[in-house]
Amino acid sequence: MGSEAKKEVKHLLVDLDGTLYRSAQLFADVRANIEGYFTRVLGLTPEDAAKESGRLYREYGLTVVGLINENYDVDLADWHKQVHGALNYEALLPKNPPLRELLDSLPMPKYIFTNADREHAKVCLEHIGIKECFEDIISFDCIVEEAKASDDAGNGGKVFCKPELKAFEYALKRANADAEATMFLDDSVPNIMGAKAAGLQTVLVGKKELCEGADHAIENFVHLKEA
Repeated sequence: MGSEAKKEVKHLLVDLDGTLYRSAQLFADVRANIEGYFTRVLGLTPEDAAKESGRLYREYGLTVVGLINENYDVDLADWHKQVHGALNYEALLPKNPPLRELLDSLPMPKYIFTNADREHAKVCLEHIGIKECFEDIISFDCIVEEAKASDDAGNGGKVFCKPELKAFEYALKRANADAEATMFLDDSVPNIMGAKAAGLQTVLVGKKELCEGADHAIENFVHLKEA
């Protein structure tokens, strides 16, 4: 279900988790690992870890962004290792030939645009069997590097992520893409709204009905050509 796009799509920006695959167990394992990080590394009780990690996620769109911007002492390499390093990707993410076939049939350049780290995205794509379908992975690591460069240049170095406008502007610049001719696909309503505010064409994945900011809605990414 959706509306007509205004321009021919020249680029795709595609979210990863929840969009190209859905795994309730993987998501639950990530949540448990995040709360474990808060107890082991930050010294919070399990109850406070659940509350604080949830608050940071709601306020910043990504828990680790909240940690950084609220001046927690976070080693990003250690964070990624503890949150994603112990995941059983092989058991949780099987190959998806129909998804690979669909992606191969789409002629425009395709980019992963995720709030997760690059290594997690890379491993997920490899296990699903679609890594070669994408030109690049625009990940949280990239944004941290951009923020650091901005800080070094005296322009302020606040870390950002989807659904912030700066995140979409950064992704478009990295992909050398025009917003109006770029289609963004995500399962997150706030991210869809952010993309529409940035001028992109939008597809909400995982739902039948449109949300605010969505041009199209599809239940599964493999139904993209029906949008």
